[in-house]
Amino acid sequence: MAWYPENCPLCAAPVGFGLNSISEPTCCPSCGCRIEGAMFLLDFWERERTAIELSLSRPVTLETRLRELASDSLVVVELVMLLEGEMKVLVSDGDYEGLSDSQSVRELLSRLSYYVDAGRY
Repeated sequence: MAWYPENCPLCAAPVGFGLNSISEPTCCPSCGCRIEGAMFLLDFWERERTAIELSLSRPVTLETRLRELASDSLVVVELVMLLEGEMKVLVSDGDYEGLSDSQSVRELLSRLSYYVDAGRY
């Protein structure tokens, strides 16, 4: 069984261990992210943040607004493509619109947590 945090990896709220049928916490009661998916995405974000910061020439945090990263919505597409290649995040073309509604990096990772195919690791 995988290790699960006591607090949400994205918003730090107590998980409360709302259990599913196989006795594992599923979603954060505060931000709604899928706990397992968020853990994988946060690890990925921490690994890639330096490269992202170098390309932008300034610090990037989970609170960074997506509109600050680029002047158009391609930043979301590029991030998802990188995730698809690195972490087996599977996002259909129709789901990009919902992801583009994200305001911050934290919100984007929360929404992406539902697309992580954790069973492939």
